[in-house]
This record gives sequence, C-alpha cells and structure tokens, in this order.
Amino acid sequence: MVKSTKHRGVIVPMATPFTSSGVLDQPAAERLVAHLATNDIGVFVLGTTGEAASIAPACRARLIEIAVKTAAGRVPVYAGLSDNCVASSIEAGRNWLRLGVDAVVATLPSYYLLNPAEMQACYELLAREIKGAFILYNIPSTTRMSIPLDVVQRLSEIPNIVGFKDSENVPGRLEKTAELFSKNPNFSIFMGAAVLSAQALRAGFDGLVPSSGNIAPALWRDLFNASLESRWEQAEELQRRADAVARVFQRDRSLGQSLAALKVCLETLGLCGPAVLPPLLPLDEAGRATVQRELAALDLAPVSAR
Repeated sequence: MVKSTKHRGVIVPMATPFTSSGVLDQPAAERLVAHLATNDIGVFVLGTTGEAASIAPACRARLIEIAVKTAAGRVPVYAGLSDNCVASSIEAGRNWLRLGVDAVVATLPSYYLLNPAEMQACYELLAREIKGAFILYNIPSTTRMSIPLDVVQRLSEIPNIVGFKDSENVPGRLEKTAELFSKNPNFSIFMGAAVLSAQALRAGFDGLVPSSGNIAPALWRDLFNASLESRWEQAEELQRRADAVARVFQRDRSLGQSLAALKVCLETLGLCGPAVLPPLLPLDEAGRATVQRELAALDLAPVSAR
C-alpha cells in the first residue's frame, strides 16, 4: 500500500498587515497567524490576498519567519512565489524552504503570455531547482493565463510537485480536475474559487484556499469537517454563509479594492490595521462604513487568537 503524503484541509491565503507607514506590522502578523492556527487552519503567506506582488523581498522573508515561528508546527505554512524573473523565484523558493515552510506555491510568471509547452518547461525548471515540496497555482485573474489540465497531469508525475491550487471557475473544469487527480495518493488538489468549495470537496478535492477564511476561519473549518463526514446539507449551508462573508469585501469591487475592504474587516475584528501597499489605496470613509455595517450584520463568532 502506498502511504499518502497529501496536503489536505483549509489553507487560508493570509492578508499581510502593515503599519500606516507601510512597514510590516509584526504583532498583527502574529495575531493573524494565531487566529488561523487556533482554528486548525493552514497558513498561506505571500499569496494574492497577501499583496505579495507589492512586498519587498526582505519583508517577504521576515513575514515567513514570523508565520513559521507563530504557527509553531500546529498547522502547515505555505509561501507563494509569483515573480516574473524565474531566477528570483528559484532563489526565493529555496530560501522559503530553508526558513521552514511546508511547501512553496507558484504562479506562472505573467509578463509574457506563455504557451502550454512554455508553462510546463517553466514549472519543470522551478521544481527541479527549488527541489522541495512544490504546489502549482493557476490564477488566470492575475496571470491572464490558464494552465491546461493535461499540463498539470504531466507535471504531477514529478515527485516534488505535490499539488495544484486552481482558482479558475469555468464549467466542467472542477469535475475534470477531480477525475484526473482525486485518486492520486501523492498529489493534492485545492479549490481556490471559494464559491465552489463544497462542490469541490464533494467531487474529491483535498482542500480549500478561501480568502474569507481570514475573517471566519471557524466557518471554513466546520465546512471542511462536514465534508469529511459526508454531511453535505450542512456543508452547503456553511457554503452559503461563507459566500455571505465574501460578499462583504468582494461584491462590486476589483481585486485590489477587495483587498482594501478585507483589511477593513480585519481592522473591525481587531486583527490588523487597514493599510494596503501601493499601488493599492485604502477605502474611503463611505466604503469603510458600508463594509463595517455589512460585517456587523453577519453576527460572526468572536475572534480567538492564541
């Protein structure tokens, strides 16, 4: 029998907290990691939700150090790679693994539109040179490219490529992904399009990567646990509640504006301040008031961060 080495569960792409002067807010970062770890939620730093594209390299490394130390082995820690320079991603990936992350999660470099052969070659190079646990990340909303599933299938045969996070929501892709990979004991599939989470788990996905988990990690923990026991009606109800949380900061907003709104949610919960890094701007007072009013209406459970 082959022993499973799958990565599983809920992994939240953590917002990165900053002071009003744009410096990494270490106490707030510790609170956010503890907020997730207390709820048995994996931590994914330097993802899209974490404003990774705007963060200086030294700050990225410091954030990883804080996350690994605060998580203290309670939950896995993942770190993103999204540089347009492949050599820089290789250097960063090696460093993130030395700092103690459980795996790196890599998007495609996105300055050039790549064909499938170029996508595959790029990931093969990254995985070969970084050497540690490596997760593919498909996010067409930022890269403007979709990784074909046949490319993912070929890459899944590389031993240190251990999973695939898919944030693409197109008809049939979820089902095809589950068909190709759900029975693979050493390759995990994660749903990054949060609205599809319950459906993905029912189809055989191994985990979820929801940005609204920054606000309501216990809700996402409960949804995943319901799926483990095939309590699908409860999972669907929790999905509806999670969708309502996401609407507070995402509805009628661009990606960048939604991150500023997410920071307002986290400020309201006492987890971090509202600052975002350039080129993003914080919400104006009217936007803040709307977010705070809608968040209060959800009557969420109190924050627990230890």
